[in-house]
Amino acid sequence: MNILILTPLVPYPPHDGDKLRLYYFLKYLKGKGHKIDLFCLTRVKEDLVHAKALKPLCRSLYIEHINNFDLFFNLLGGLLVGSSLNVASYFSPKLRDILTAYWASKAGQSIDVVLAHRLRMAPAALRNHDKPVVIDLTDSMTSYTKQLKKQSGAHLLRRMAAWWDHWFLKQDEVEWSERAAQVMTIAQPDADVLIVNGLAKNKITVIPNGVDLKPLYKKAPSAYPDKAKVVCFVGNMGYAPNEEGALWFMKNVWPQVKAAVPDAVFAAVGGSPRKVLREYHNGYDLLVTGWVPHVEPYLLGADLSIAPLRFAGGMQNKVALSLGLGVPVVATTAATGWLPKAGKSLVNVADDANGFADEVIAILKNPKKAKTQALKGKKFVAKNYQWNMAGKKLEAVLKQAAR
Repeated sequence: MNILILTPLVPYPPHDGDKLRLYYFLKYLKGKGHKIDLFCLTRVKEDLVHAKALKPLCRSLYIEHINNFDLFFNLLGGLLVGSSLNVASYFSPKLRDILTAYWASKAGQSIDVVLAHRLRMAPAALRNHDKPVVIDLTDSMTSYTKQLKKQSGAHLLRRMAAWWDHWFLKQDEVEWSERAAQVMTIAQPDADVLIVNGLAKNKITVIPNGVDLKPLYKKAPSAYPDKAKVVCFVGNMGYAPNEEGALWFMKNVWPQVKAAVPDAVFAAVGGSPRKVLREYHNGYDLLVTGWVPHVEPYLLGADLSIAPLRFAGGMQNKVALSLGLGVPVVATTAATGWLPKAGKSLVNVADDANGFADEVIAILKNPKKAKTQALKGKKFVAKNYQWNMAGKKLEAVLKQAAR
């Protein structure tokens, strides 16, 4: 097949969830002989350099940077016309014109199916052609904004934006999805939200992410103080749910853990943490690393992994990766909603500060018991979350749409 993929990011390096998902999808489709034209919008200027690594996977590659000036006018336009800020923020007149020319070209006319990665690319994907479109929503933004607008600990401007967006997204997700040949979500709870809001069940395919357990990562003892008992939280710390979760943990949970386990160390690993989070770094028992090449060594060197998210959508790769590496996990209900019952039983779940602290302390004080459960988690992930399985499902959806 000849496939056009439109995405609001550059899927390299494949670290956070969305990049990871699309990168492995690209690798799978390329490996099966499909030809891909990849069009990327990005808010990260450094991605203009990173995109070069994707050229071997694509027939053609287009990337455009949306700067702060573009974003401001996009958001202003969204407010004036009354639309979702999530979708309006990635409008590009330049991409619109390039796609118009593309559809008139030989390459555009050869396309069998279009894959729109994330809802915000749906308008561009469904404009000016008669090709079938598949939308990979990944997670339901309706569900995400519903959680965020009620979360008192979140930044006020984020909550205000969530209040605005929730009303529009509730309509947009279903309306754009109805126009597509098929939509995909990363977990069943996200599909259920769409069904409740009126989308036909047969238009939705759930495709979870895989977990790549093939690389042999070594522990990174230099990353942590000697003989410390380490609690690790991995992810893009510039992402709102991760940032808010890390702050909640350090303010409300960590003092209890530290009092019970004096030699404990907490590490927030990955992404682009803002100043509000970086200020907690003391280089001793509170570590905020920022971006790292690989988070796996930090997990392997830790006694447990946490996911203290108080609002979340889709599949939490940090939880899946931790389980897959055999690392005990303490997480909130929000961070484990994507797991089936068998998977939830392998995670220590708590939502209030006292309960979360109790779970962390119990693992630090009784690591052998926690490790036994973690090994079961490793087998569970290896069996149920493979990229090859995800790729096969994606290919089947695209082929069905292209008929």
